[in-house]
Amino acid sequence: MTGASADGAAVPVVEVTHTFRFSAAHRMHNPRLSAAENRRLYGRCNHPAGHGHTYRLDVTVCGPISPETGTLAGAEPLAQVVQDRILARFDHADLDRLITPADGVTSTTEVLTGLLWRILDAALLPGCLSRLRVEETPNNFFEMNREGRE
Repeated sequence: MTGASADGAAVPVVEVTHTFRFSAAHRMHNPRLSAAENRRLYGRCNHPAGHGHTYRLDVTVCGPISPETGTLAGAEPLAQVVQDRILARFDHADLDRLITPADGVTSTTEVLTGLLWRILDAALLPGCLSRLRVEETPNNFFEMNREGRE
C-alpha cells in the first residue's frame, strides 16, 4: 500500500494494530419488547442482574511511514486517545448506562462496536482509523472497518 507525499512521490503506508482490554457489564434487553420476547431473543444475556465481559479491543490505524522516525506518522497519541476516550469511560462500567437509544436499541456488542468506532474516528486524524475489532469472548467478536463506511 502506498500514498503520495506533497511532491507526488510514493510514500509507504502501513497499518498498525494496538490491543487494549476493558471489563464491562450489560443486560441485553429491548424495552420495546415484552419480557417473554426479550427472554426468547436474548436468552441468559437478558438476566435482570446483567452479566459481564472482559472485552479485547483491537484498534488499527493506518497512514504513511514518517521519514523522520520510521514509524506510522501521527500514531503516537493512539494509546492516550484510547485511554482517555474509551478505557476511562467504559472500563468497569455498566454499558446500559453508557449506550443510549441513539446508539442502538440495546447494549449488544454490535452496538458497542459502532459507538467505539464513532468515538475513536472523531478523536483521531481524519481517515486514520482503519479497523476496529471488539472481542466479547474468544468465540465471539465484531469488526468494523473504514472500507464500506466511506
